[in-house]
Amino acid sequence: MASLSKKAMTKIGFKRFIPQIDIGDKKSWFWRHGVELPEIFVPLWQLLVNETLLAEVSSKGLHDFLGFNGRIFLSMVMPDELIDRLRLENYFRLINELRPDATMTLDNYTYVDDPLFLSWSQTVKLVSLANDFLKLDVPLIGLVKGANPLQIDWAIRKQVEMGYVSFAMPARELFEDNLLEDLLPGAIMSLQWVSKKTKTSFELLIYGVGRRLKYRGLSYSNLSWFLEAKQGHYVKGGKLYSFKDPEIRFEECTCEACGGMMPQELIDLMLSDKELGLKTLALHNLLDVNEALTRGR
Repeated sequence: MASLSKKAMTKIGFKRFIPQIDIGDKKSWFWRHGVELPEIFVPLWQLLVNETLLAEVSSKGLHDFLGFNGRIFLSMVMPDELIDRLRLENYFRLINELRPDATMTLDNYTYVDDPLFLSWSQTVKLVSLANDFLKLDVPLIGLVKGANPLQIDWAIRKQVEMGYVSFAMPARELFEDNLLEDLLPGAIMSLQWVSKKTKTSFELLIYGVGRRLKYRGLSYSNLSWFLEAKQGHYVKGGKLYSFKDPEIRFEECTCEACGGMMPQELIDLMLSDKELGLKTLALHNLLDVNEALTRGR
């Protein structure tokens, strides 16, 4: 592996919850409906699968295309089949055209059941890509990935050597497969250890998980608030319910979106105006998730 470069970086300063949006679905553009939050994540893969949309957004930049005045972070977490769609220099060109306020480094393939030599080769590649990304003139977010705690620890330490102080851990699949608890504590311990050694403060964002975890000081980002609304799920206190569930169906909600409506009234609204009902449910979920994840920071 080539010698690592070094770059002076400052923390991104993540809020406790940063919503992801679907750039191809304006119903997820919550600021158009009067809800104001200061930051969003835009997944690059949603543009890679839509060439017409990609061309339009690239020509305008993310801020102008979305009409969003807050900070926009670019997520490079994507399905495996898309990772190698572009060469590295093409990714760099896209990032420069999109002009996000910060970007993750490029995702890679990580499987906990791969033979060790394969998972180690991918961990080395992750670090090599993080080194390549230092060429960009944009704030950077390192990735916390690896098939086991040793690989995660090594990847974190190498990125810290380069100057990375803000990290994101893609966690949706780990959470769904009940593997997150096997790997997250080690990642937190690694960051705490290098923090003491280097006398530097770090931040960690859990990407793709909508449930508040027991560990303190984490930030979160997810699109579940929108996806669950499309499935007819209602969030209350950070927990999912069918919005027809009798436990919550006749409880008034005073959030900004509901304004005192009960889930039963949301059901009635969806029957009379499906688009307005979905928008209201999605905004309710967004506000509830934001409240649940920011409470007690």
